[in-house]
Amino acid sequence: MSLVIASVSDNSLAAEAGIKNGEELIKINGLEVRDFLDLEYLSSDYHLRLRVKNALGRVRTVHIYRETARPLGIEPVAYRHRNCKNHCIFCFIDQMPKKLRGTLYNKDDDFLFSFVFGNYITLTNLSDADYKRIFSQHISPLYISLHTTDPELRQRMMRSRNPIHPLKQLRLLARHDIEYHLQIVCVPGYNDGDALKQSVSDILESDLPALSIGIVPVGLTMYREGLCHLEPFDKIKATKCLDLIDELRNKYHSDIVYPADELFVLAEREIPSPDYYQDYPQLENGIGMLRMTAENYQRYKRGLLKTLRSRPGMNYRLYCSRSAYSMMRDIARDLNRLLKGQRVSLQSVACDFFGEHVSVSGLITYEDLSTLTTPAADEIAILPNSLLNQDLLTLDGYTLEELKSLFPAGLLLVDPFFESHEWA
Repeated sequence: MSLVIASVSDNSLAAEAGIKNGEELIKINGLEVRDFLDLEYLSSDYHLRLRVKNALGRVRTVHIYRETARPLGIEPVAYRHRNCKNHCIFCFIDQMPKKLRGTLYNKDDDFLFSFVFGNYITLTNLSDADYKRIFSQHISPLYISLHTTDPELRQRMMRSRNPIHPLKQLRLLARHDIEYHLQIVCVPGYNDGDALKQSVSDILESDLPALSIGIVPVGLTMYREGLCHLEPFDKIKATKCLDLIDELRNKYHSDIVYPADELFVLAEREIPSPDYYQDYPQLENGIGMLRMTAENYQRYKRGLLKTLRSRPGMNYRLYCSRSAYSMMRDIARDLNRLLKGQRVSLQSVACDFFGEHVSVSGLITYEDLSTLTTPAADEIAILPNSLLNQDLLTLDGYTLEELKSLFPAGLLLVDPFFESHEWA
């Protein structure tokens, strides 16, 4: 096993040592290099003995001494993540229409991605060798999709080829000082109610090193043909779920159990204060996003106001998801209070592309926006930049230029947390 080198940075230690693009890195200090994490983990020593194979198959030893702050400079080929082999009844990817961006259909279930990017893993595809590596390299914390502590219920929901006993695996990780964030995708009629209460109690009554427990309502799109019937969350179900979570937090004096923002929105309850979310451990899971957005608006609004005022005589139309409407309404009111001679109107965008039960800004598509009333001639559009990926494509594959064509007066793209903004 070896790691193919995609490129070597100029003026780096590796370049100085004669390592070339396309060569293979076999070992560092006698240990195999399997992937990007091994490279980072093993190359932190002062003296590195690298076994390198060239294009002709000749192997040589290269010595590098990390005496300076110069980078090693080895960029490996792109890592191919491990795919999910489960067939979860609630899998969001199974509910997506065809012909969207290809990367949207990737089902990763990879412990390296869990550690590095915070992606959730199921633990159903880990081998003894994987566990040995996790323990020896202390790959912690991990992000784990728990869903329930009941092994039979978990298998009914996940339909795994390799079912596990979740509590046993969590205890195994704990014995080796591996911490984790847990996720429970809550599905009405399956792991809600008493089942949810039991799962959270099992964790909180133990000495397991759980850093957070996120409770997320199941996401359902209109594309469920051929899939089993699932009930969506509504106001009543969300209210019961929030009440249960409050009960558990109070009973166990625990502040690590967090409901998703969507539950508060559905229940028409106020989003908790910043203290509730502590250091926002599951922000990417839709937990605390609305609170952080509101807090960051206050922190960064001076720069935003300066930008809005730079187009005198122009007004603005602020677009947001249905989930964020209440919070964004307060922000629009504050902007209108502070702007003189300019106006900010607010428009909620329904995610009709995915269906009535989807209501977050990250799933708004070009098609959703194209069906809305065209802004007035003096209205510049303000959109969250989360609508676009790094290649500046919408979920349904439209380019930034095509998106801009919907807004003739101009387009301002704003980070969902107001940390940055730029003219498109």
